[in-house]
Amino acid sequence: MAIYRDSRDKRVFVPTRSGGVVLNFGHPIAWAILVCTTIVPFAIVAAVTIAVFL
Repeated sequence: MAIYRDSRDKRVFVPTRSGGVVLNFGHPIAWAILVCTTIVPFAIVAAVTIAVFL
């Protein structure tokens, strides 16, 4: 699936033809959603895992 990026489109969640939604990465809120829901939790899990094994 291609990344949807249209800075003129003011919607954060854009509906797809298949009935789902995708994030509009032309909108700054979409980047905040990505960081807060995937990158930060992954960093926390990685840090705790490394701390447990050391």
